[in-house]
Amino acid sequence: MNGVFYNISYAFLGGSTVLPLFVNTLTSSKIVVGLVNTIETASWPLPQVFVASLLEHKDRKKPLYIYMAILRSLILLIASLFVILFSGSPKREFLTIFILLYFAYSIAGGFSGVSFMDIVGKVFPSKKRGTLWAWRMGIGGSLGVVAGFFVKYILGKFDYPLNFGILFIIATVFISLAFFSFSLIQEPLSTDVVRRKKTFLSFLSNGITVLRNDTSFKNLFLTRIALALNAMSVPFYIIFVKQNHGIELSTVGLFVSAQTLGAIVSNLLWGNLSKYKGNHIVLKWTSVISILPPTLILISYLFSANLLYDLLIFLLLGITIQGVWLGFPNALLDISPDGKRPTYVGFMNTMITPALFLPIVGGILIDFTSFKLLFALSLLASLAALIFAAKLKILKR
Repeated sequence: MNGVFYNISYAFLGGSTVLPLFVNTLTSSKIVVGLVNTIETASWPLPQVFVASLLEHKDRKKPLYIYMAILRSLILLIASLFVILFSGSPKREFLTIFILLYFAYSIAGGFSGVSFMDIVGKVFPSKKRGTLWAWRMGIGGSLGVVAGFFVKYILGKFDYPLNFGILFIIATVFISLAFFSFSLIQEPLSTDVVRRKKTFLSFLSNGITVLRNDTSFKNLFLTRIALALNAMSVPFYIIFVKQNHGIELSTVGLFVSAQTLGAIVSNLLWGNLSKYKGNHIVLKWTSVISILPPTLILISYLFSANLLYDLLIFLLLGITIQGVWLGFPNALLDISPDGKRPTYVGFMNTMITPALFLPIVGGILIDFTSFKLLFALSLLASLAALIFAAKLKILKR
């Protein structure tokens, strides 16, 4: 239920579709567009090593998740109402306040991330996690495709900025249902926790030791960094096709549906690969498919791309993003010893955070050079990800 409601909400507040376009109505700066996408992706892992140092010795992690869930729902509701009620404010001040609210909403998710992953790791054995994520996306994503048509209708039916405000309020309702659903999970007591609370510095030192000595951890880290480099162009696909291929604003809903459909149809592949071959195989094939979207964008410079061509790109983006979402966290749980799971999860997620700020770099590249350079770098990053993913040899626990 958590996954179903989350994926529906994402259709109305997508960091690669709806949100970049909303921000682009307030500023022409691609750096700011990249900043908002960075907030979405980087705020989840950013605080986790700090949170993990506070949680590792506790036998229950769910209370922190519940506190953050309430806070996130309230902040997103405030941001939605702000868009509707204060759109007449000067654009710079309006955009600044909206970004601050969105940052608060997102960083609260980062604080709950260690709790979420630890509970998933305790409740579901490795061989069932891939199936779990596949069902979450299969059902929620199917409804997300339908939601994409509602996005198209709302953007065309209502005037700006009421149309975006309505989308954000709908997203608030579904994300709140997602938080509530996860809060109903019965969390088992952790029986092998380290009872003595570590200092943050000793916790960080343990993480560095793991990165140095655990080959699987190191290769997984490098794979994730390369995939993050590839993803720095994600928020700019929709901007590129709008500016260069002449799509209408109301057509955005179709791109939401295409990306969500890609995530759904790939679940059969990712879920079965995870279950029967391992999550490291998921990451290998994700790296292969991640090569295609930037390649197709670069090829589109040679001819006049049509709507179907652009929709194919977003279909492949959905497949790639879903592969990362399913493969990486499950692979991380696979290599994490039960008693040290917060260390592995928190340290890994915080260490990859700097790479998740790359959409800002992507915006700088566009503003000062071109889209072409950005997508070329994303293509090279995909090739690097494939090299590192090929070295992964994760054994299921």
